[in-house]
Amino acid sequence: MWSKNNKVLKTIFSIAFLVSVSLILFLILSKPKPQYKERIVSTLGTIVKLYISGEKVSTDTLLDISEKELQRLNQKFSANVKGSIVYKLNKNDEVECDEEALFLFQAALNTAKISGDAFDPTIRPLMKLWGFDDVNSPKKVPSKEAIKNALQYVNYRYVKIDQKNNKVYLLKKGVEIDLGGIAKGYAVDKVIERIKGIDPNATGFIDAGGDIGIIGPKYGNLPWVIGIRDPFKKGMYSSIGTLYLYSGAVATSGNYERFFIKDGIRYHHLIDPKTGYPSNKSVSSTVIAKKVMTADAFATTLFILGYNNPSLEYFTNFGIQAYIISPTGEGTKTSGFDYFMEKGR
Repeated sequence: MWSKNNKVLKTIFSIAFLVSVSLILFLILSKPKPQYKERIVSTLGTIVKLYISGEKVSTDTLLDISEKELQRLNQKFSANVKGSIVYKLNKNDEVECDEEALFLFQAALNTAKISGDAFDPTIRPLMKLWGFDDVNSPKKVPSKEAIKNALQYVNYRYVKIDQKNNKVYLLKKGVEIDLGGIAKGYAVDKVIERIKGIDPNATGFIDAGGDIGIIGPKYGNLPWVIGIRDPFKKGMYSSIGTLYLYSGAVATSGNYERFFIKDGIRYHHLIDPKTGYPSNKSVSSTVIAKKVMTADAFATTLFILGYNNPSLEYFTNFGIQAYIISPTGEGTKTSGFDYFMEKGR
């Protein structure tokens, strides 16, 4: 009798265990996929696409927080916003800064040093000369004399950061700062930081005019598929390669982004700080990094340095991988770039 009852209990426990396991698997597999929402924001001198799905916090709330943070940073760091930190510095040759501003100014100078002068935050006099300082500025080809004159004010060594007294100084009258080559990426990083701080399992991405930061994998476990734009075709959806990113960032600088054509010649906004003219050593530079700020700054740097850059692999020491396309269509990559082009990794 006891043996028979024991068998019955074992059977009941086995059935209960199987039911429990089946229920757990059902709950896991039937969990609804994240529902993404999109919002387009015009700020940072470009169009920003927010594509987000919240888990703990409503997606609409995350979109509102993201937009507010983008606008805050634009108001703080745009050289074209009256009253911004950069505006005050350019006007008064000195400005008092908070910790965030000191960090961004220092990051810009650090990048300039690493780049060998290819990246220079004092590029603004040249940007104004060409009309690339603002979307509404008239575009023109400056005279050689005007470019030569402007070049005397382009040198990041004219910027002094006083960490002790929380101040930044411009050491030569006429020098002006433009953080556009690094602030956009920084802004995307800050937005992602805000999102993950209040909803760690939120997923999605932010695309600020080609500077893309991943909030989290698609549906929680899949990579985001990002095309590398073909710089020789007009359509923005024409690609020459595909990246698969679960996290991190990618940024592309190209001669097709902001340009004008004069007498059949294309003049773009990526000005070489050494020559004063748009760089013609490459047509596209794509950089992968952990942070968007890093990818943003090095995409500009490597575009200026060009396709035939013997030091390209050296820059991987700063946590990046890169793909540069020449004016004639050849491509060169750092040793680890292809890893991110593997779909099944």
